[in-house]
Amino acid sequence: MTLMEETKKLLRRKMKARIAQLDAQYTRDASRSIADRLLESAEWKQAQNVFCFVGREDEIDTRAILEAALKEKKTLSVPLCTAKGVMQARIIQSREELHPGAYGILEPHADTPEQNPQTLELCVIPCLSAAPDGTRLGYGGGYYDRFLAKAAQAFKLVLCREKLLSQDLVCEAHDCRADAVLTENKYFLHGHTEKTK
Repeated sequence: MTLMEETKKLLRRKMKARIAQLDAQYTRDASRSIADRLLESAEWKQAQNVFCFVGREDEIDTRAILEAALKEKKTLSVPLCTAKGVMQARIIQSREELHPGAYGILEPHADTPEQNPQTLELCVIPCLSAAPDGTRLGYGGGYYDRFLAKAAQAFKLVLCREKLLSQDLVCEAHDCRADAVLTENKYFLHGHTEKTK
């Protein structure tokens, strides 16, 4: 294991411990605020082809985002893990199509139509932690880095609770840096802070 990999492993452990200590009310309020701010953003309003993760219990709750995409008749795709380290965007018409899959994450069935990553305009992605410059700490599987490398045209937006922001993150050559980071209070776009509260 390289020094960089060891550093990331320690950061993941630290962030998971921090997530476990977050107040339940704070996590609910932060998820709600983040979803509201995302749905008011120019990036959301301009995008027709949207990719969004389905939040687990310890992640941002994305149900309101998924419902808004469907209600606004956007083409909505969500992740489906098809092999180790490999993820595809699969189009859904309803949240009812999702069922527990790998790691207990809700995902679409294997026969759901695939969305070409090159046609995506907005990718909404999770993190354990993020830095204001778009550096993202993921879970270590490389799923998102590999997938986002194919979605070259898409605006890549990381959702992160403000209490999980960190300036200590490291970035390797294969890591895909996000175009923006959205918290419950701030919108970090290319390193510039725009208050949204």
